[in-house]
Amino acid sequence: MVHAQPPHLTFLSHIPAYRDDATMNARLLRWEPESIVALSQGIRVLPFLVPGSPEMMAANVAALRETDISLWGKHGVMARSDLSVTRAVDRVEYAETGAKYEYMNLAAGGIGEGLTRDEIRSVADAFAVSSPWI
Repeated sequence: MVHAQPPHLTFLSHIPAYRDDATMNARLLRWEPESIVALSQGIRVLPFLVPGSPEMMAANVAALRETDISLWGKHGVMARSDLSVTRAVDRVEYAETGAKYEYMNLAAGGIGEGLTRDEIRSVADAFAVSSPWI
């Protein structure tokens, strides 16, 4: 497992509209074709919880049982991989890159389309990836 405080992911967690799993995953997974492969189980968005608290620990453990990354609202992330620490770091990088594109799109007035659901699905099908986010 890896803990990090990626600035764009953390920033998006400060925006109320991005504080749910469906919105965050839809917005981030649309920017790079390989994101659905690297983050097939997606990101779980947690509300703000006091860092180091038993509540944060319990919510984080529960989230990482089902997803690739737990985004701690207004704080940072934790990523997991059963293969290696490097794979967990890669997941943070993919999520942060998607968040950076999303941030840039917000700054540009939301003019970017990103990948469509059908395009994301075609990548997932090509790589035999199952995901709840397509």
